[in-house]
Amino acid sequence: MTSSTPEMVISGVPYTVLEVEGRVPGDLEDFVGERQFVLDGPTGRHVVSGDGFVDDDDGAVRFHQKAPDGGKDVRVWRVSPTPEGTFVAAAT
Repeated sequence: MTSSTPEMVISGVPYTVLEVEGRVPGDLEDFVGERQFVLDGPTGRHVVSGDGFVDDDDGAVRFHQKAPDGGKDVRVWRVSPTPEGTFVAAAT
């Protein structure tokens, strides 16, 4: 059995969301369900695939990143809007 090490990211640091499913995101609903998005931050660009769920407690999406083989959860991201109308994601 082989296992791949997840790419390094810095927990708690917001990464800018560049695209979700190949387009610029328009609202938080774009991150709900099985999705893939691209982030850019201090450790470079990352492609994140997994499942997103609305977190009614704080107006964000809780996104469970899956391993490249689609198996286990790698990490959880909190996706939220910015005042400028863009989106950021931070690993929790």
